[in-house]
Parts: sequence; structure tokens; C-alpha cells
Amino acid sequence: MVLLGSVLFGIQALCSWAASPPAREAQAALLSLTCDDTAAEKAADLALCQINAHRNEGYILSLYRIFCVQEHPQEITGSVFYLNLDVVEAECHVLSRKFWKNCMVRFDHTTVYGQCKAIIYINQAINFAHLNTECILQPVPPGYIWTVCPDCPVDENPTEPKDLEAAVQSLAKFNVESEQTHYFPVLNVSRALMQWVEGPACFVEFLIQETSSSKNDTIADISKCKPLSSELAQIGFCKGSVVNSQFVTISCEIYSLDPATEEEKQEANQTPIKSSQNHQQAFPSETNPFSPHLEKTVGWVKILPLSAEEVSFKNLPESQNKHKDGKPVPPEAAGHMPSLDGEKTKVDKPDMTKTVTGPVILPFPEEVSLSDSCPGEARKMDSFLQPLLPQKPTKV
Repeated sequence: MVLLGSVLFGIQALCSWAASPPAREAQAALLSLTCDDTAAEKAADLALCQINAHRNEGYILSLYRIFCVQEHPQEITGSVFYLNLDVVEAECHVLSRKFWKNCMVRFDHTTVYGQCKAIIYINQAINFAHLNTECILQPVPPGYIWTVCPDCPVDENPTEPKDLEAAVQSLAKFNVESEQTHYFPVLNVSRALMQWVEGPACFVEFLIQETSSSKNDTIADISKCKPLSSELAQIGFCKGSVVNSQFVTISCEIYSLDPATEEEKQEANQTPIKSSQNHQQAFPSETNPFSPHLEKTVGWVKILPLSAEEVSFKNLPESQNKHKDGKPVPPEAAGHMPSLDGEKTKVDKPDMTKTVTGPVILPFPEEVSLSDSCPGEARKMDSFLQPLLPQKPTKV
């Protein structure tokens, strides 16, 4: 009986060992890259490009530094990268579809900052990628701003009536002075800051949408104008200010009706990629970033509400009332990163219609990179954000 039990136990152990090596080998196959590694920087660049390209609200996210990165080379071809990226908001709205490197980052006291987890599969040989991402962001706490810059303007809730009034007042100047043929009303206020400059000063950022009302007509209330259809209406992004209720400034950028991103426009002007070697020749890393056919993007960006409390990512509770670009996140979206393991994916490109086996996507690693070079060098060395940044990966 004892012998039989030993035999059964041995068989179970052998079966267990036989089933587990692939999982163990997959975990062991993760390579800790240095945060200044060229492959790590390209993966971070592509991840941010795709995160920004698939958002319709908020601002372009820019890389502050690579926190840590691990690579899982695939048996088929290509690699899966597991990235923790410290990010900050740029001044460009996501609807501008600009490349993040072409956007100026905000001053520290006006920025929104945080960390993104990204799982990205890159297969440059067939110009193909998957992306899973989770980002959690927050504004710089007002109390912290006041300690380092007492005179700096501070964020406030952009839904306040006085902020909408400031947007309407500054937009009136644009509607009078611009060469546009139709009136534009305020679509929504996305940012508002207050400061005392010889009186109250309100700085607002907002979207505008073209209406059917001609500027040749006298319109008493532009907000009552009928907007043009989404196929015809131009969308614009404005920055306005009203100081002491009388000094008004406005600047607006009207976006093209073509929704293509800068990267996609660059890609359209290039020769189709035949191999990874040709890809390296066709796309210099800085001027023409790799823009693959992205078969699937899964993820979300959550922005914590503005709080007067001294909150930073060092002491951020694991459970928060999280928001997606200012809107509540559906419960199903707040789980673990979706797995793409074993999917069958069809690449919808010329000469690339062959069905291929999807990449092996592991759970996001709990352990950070073992590289001594991580976190990487900050792109802005004199930033007062440094004390607020996480010392370990943010749990989302």
C-alpha cells in the first residue's frame, strides 16, 4: 500500500512537472532590459504613440522616464515588452493627433502625471503589434504647488460656471477676429486655472465645434446655433484667458477633418515594409517612428479627481474612485490586463492576409526589472515632480 501510494505520488509529481515547464520557462524567458536600451526606448515610443492615437478625450501623454522594462522574445517572431512608464501631460489635445515628441510638455505646476503599464507585442518583420495598457494619472496637488511656487496658477474644476463664462468671453474674440466662415461655440472646457494678477485671472482650455450659422448673420446666442454634422464640422482647441474681467486673450487651433495621426501620415509616404532589415532603413528612429497595423488595443486611462489633499503616487491607496479621462470606469474595465494568449489574428494589409498565431502574453510581471539603470533618466532633470513620482510600480 505504501509502495502504491509512493508510485501514485511520483506519477502526479511527474505530470505536474510536465505541465508546468512551459509556464516556468515563459516566466524565466523574461529579459530585464536596461532603461536606456534602444529596444526599450522604441517599445516605449510605440506604446505611447498608440495610447495617444486611441484616445478621444484629454491630452497627449508624453514620456517622462522609463521606470522599468522586460522583454519576452517570441518563438514565432517579434517580442512582447512589459513596460512601466512614468508619463506627463503635454499641451496638445489628443484630437490634434500629433506625435508626442512634437508636443511641449506642461509646466510642472499645471501638469497631470502618473504611470502607465503597457504590454506591447512588436513584430516589425510583418509590421504588426498588439497593445494592452493601463494608465492612472492625477493632477499635481495644489498644496504641493503652493509650497514650491506660491504665485503659480493652480488647477480647478473646469465645470465651474465662471470657467465656462471665461471660455465664452474669450471665444467671442475669436469669432470676431478669425477668418472662419461659420461661428464656433464652446463644446466643453477641459482645463481651468486660477491666479491673482492685479485681480482674478482665469485661464481656460476648451474644444470648439463649427456650426451651420454663417458669420454674415447676426447671432445673439451662438450656443443656440446648430452644429454641423461630425463629417463636416471642424473641431478646434482653444486657450483663452480673462484677467480682471476685462483683459481677454484667445488662441485657437483648428484641426483637420482627416483623423490620421502624424505617424500614420508619415507611414503612408513610405515604401511598404518587407523585412525587419528594410524597416530599419525605411524608418529612422527619430523622424519616422514605427507605425504598425495594430490589430487590437485594449486598455484605459484613468484620471483621479483633483484633490486638495497631499496625495502622491508614493502613498496612493490601491483602491480609488478612478476615472477614465474624467468619466467613471466600467467595473469590467478595472480588472487585470486582458490576455491575448493564443489568439488567431488576421493582418489586414497587402500581402499580409495570412492568419498567424498570436503572441504569448503573460500576466504583467509583479517583479520590477533587475537592471541597475532603471528607473531611466528623466527627460526633464530640473522637474519638481521628482519627489511625487512612484518609487515602485503603481498598482492599478
